Amino acid sequence: MQRSVYRWAARIVHRLPLRSGKLGRSLAGRTRAADGWVNWAARHRTSAPLVWIHGASVGEALTAQPVVARLRDVQVIHTHTSPSVEGWPAPFAAEASDYAPLDEPQPVARVLDALRPSLLAFSRGDLWPELVAAAHARNVPVAVLGAALRPGSRRRHPLLRPLYAAMHGAVSWLGAVSPDDATRWTELGVEPDVVEVTGDPRHDQVLERVTNVQQLADLLAWAQGGPTLVAGSVEPADLPIVLGAARRVLSQHPSARLLLVPHDPDGHTPASVAARCRRHGLDVTLWPDGHPEPRSRVVVVTARGLLYDLYALGFAAYVGGGFREGRLHAVIEPAAYGLPVVVGPAWRGAADADSLVASGGAMALPPPRAAARALALEWSGWLVDDAERLHAGMAARGALHAGAAAKSACGLLRLLGMAGGEERAPESEPSRAPWGAPHPAPATGPPMVRR
Repeated sequence: MQRSVYRWAARIVHRLPLRSGKLGRSLAGRTRAADGWVNWAARHRTSAPLVWIHGASVGEALTAQPVVARLRDVQVIHTHTSPSVEGWPAPFAAEASDYAPLDEPQPVARVLDALRPSLLAFSRGDLWPELVAAAHARNVPVAVLGAALRPGSRRRHPLLRPLYAAMHGAVSWLGAVSPDDATRWTELGVEPDVVEVTGDPRHDQVLERVTNVQQLADLLAWAQGGPTLVAGSVEPADLPIVLGAARRVLSQHPSARLLLVPHDPDGHTPASVAARCRRHGLDVTLWPDGHPEPRSRVVVVTARGLLYDLYALGFAAYVGGGFREGRLHAVIEPAAYGLPVVVGPAWRGAADADSLVASGGAMALPPPRAAARALALEWSGWLVDDAERLHAGMAARGALHAGAAAKSACGLLRLLGMAGGEERAPESEPSRAPWGAPHPAPATGPPMVRR
């Protein structure tokens, strides 16, 4: 019954007559993905163990990066479902990256039989039932790395939990970000004895990443004109707050400037943001489309994949998405540079934001009516009291912890039966598996980048 319900729903969604938008692009990519992976396997599959990493979007793929970097003597491929990955400028640590096939029996079986993976690993927790079931039937162990689950996740709803319980019971190893995440995953059906609290590999990713200063050369000259406030991953709900605060702060501090990075810089978004800046009386330049003039108090970024490096130019940071539950973007990127962070009021439940706020490295805004004034006061306070700013920035930096990537890599190697961990013994009793199938035994720090 559960399997029939899921398959019925999946077939309806996969056949929606969409030709544009993110969902349309995703469905189109996933529809043709099976042929692409079968062709890739025919040309490039070697005799080495193959690790299939599924990172649905950019954030999930980046979480897996430092883990993959620690694997040796294996082939690695990466699948995704979000179109945002297609336009990402930096290559991922995999021999090939493309859409995941549609989560239906036939395309999933074709891809698995062609690739013959030794391990299927999901980043963060975007598991697909048909893919897990088919891998399980082929004795391919299933792992989850950097596993995080919000308290309000829909998966925890009493009506949905039984639908996915068997899928979660098929997981062979899960590296949870925190003890609370571990508890929530076991409540969903993951066997407690396969859960390990590793921490978050994304921390390793931001701490190990090297800033590409060369691509920021002309912007660096502009930022040296005064303290630069970086507003990153700004969504429409954030924009009036950020611009309202910027108008106050830039009028009171003549040398200060704002670097604004929209979360979605595609299409007309940057031009629209620039127009709103001008309506607030702010001189603005689009970059890298144009050269930042010294008189421009605001620069709006029009390209993807640059935000992490842009925080290197910052004096303090605002991270967008915090005015919608579950949408707050990555606070660890500015924290890696020792920047104090401001977030919106809907930050609770995001583990990194919880840590930063608790440490004093981040400040949360009140509801929208008072948020612009509060943001202006916080920014102005850091502009006049550098000691307070540095103290908050170091607290943010201190909330990051390395080591999760190494623990996660060891977990994957144990499933592969390779060096770095002992092979797990077969279980004496079969545990729950997707759609009632039997559960087989598993198959056989760097310097910080400173400003």
